[in-house]
Amino acid sequence: MNPGTAKTGRFHFSTATLCIAPMTEQKAINPLVHSVGLVKNVRVEATPSNVDLTQGLENDVVASVTNGMPITGSGEVYEYTAKNLAYGLSQDPTGLVDLGSAVPVTAPVAGGASSVTAALTGASAGDWIYIQENQDDQVHVAKLSEVSGGTLTFANYPVPTGLSFTTNARVGKLNKIDAEPSKADTKYAVRVIGLAVDGKTPVTLHFPKCRITRGFSMGFSSENFSNLPFEWTPMAPIPSDPGYEPDFRNKMSVLIR
Repeated sequence: MNPGTAKTGRFHFSTATLCIAPMTEQKAINPLVHSVGLVKNVRVEATPSNVDLTQGLENDVVASVTNGMPITGSGEVYEYTAKNLAYGLSQDPTGLVDLGSAVPVTAPVAGGASSVTAALTGASAGDWIYIQENQDDQVHVAKLSEVSGGTLTFANYPVPTGLSFTTNARVGKLNKIDAEPSKADTKYAVRVIGLAVDGKTPVTLHFPKCRITRGFSMGFSSENFSNLPFEWTPMAPIPSDPGYEPDFRNKMSVLIR
């Protein structure tokens, strides 16, 4: 065997699938449900930390003890879904869904109006909506106070004076995510699924308890696509954690054949 030649085909190339789920669902992580979508440059690093004992004038190390293993994970998330934005703010995404397409208005909307007519399926009082003229930046955001038939009323958010909408406008529902620090303490289970070149063999990194320590970035550029630079920090689970699983008692488990 020549020096430095390969012994297996377990080479990694390209990217991996990044899944984020509530800790209570860590045993049932489903890439079809929990994947954050298109990601690039997924990376996990674990570096043991040591305490050294030295002696003598030259401070030679005579003993060394490993006292920890900090682990970090990161990846560039490209899909700006409501759930991914909530994850980026380290908040619980429960209740956030990918909403349906906008529908056309059935009558013009004048400045100062507090209602619009449109067949917006599933709309109800308390929902947030937008009215958009001809798919441009002429947009009004409002909170529905009443829905009756095809009339959507937003009594507390009238259309600003000077702004109006024609029959080219459309109406859609919105998710509302508050960047509230008191809510930014959600713990997640994270799983990274990579495929080796060798027969597409999976290698899975499982993190039963994590905090997303970085992730929200909203950029608008005509030179390149923007992304959410996710970083997560694994934590040691404890028996009182919701969804605690004795099979995953450490900060990270590597599952590989």
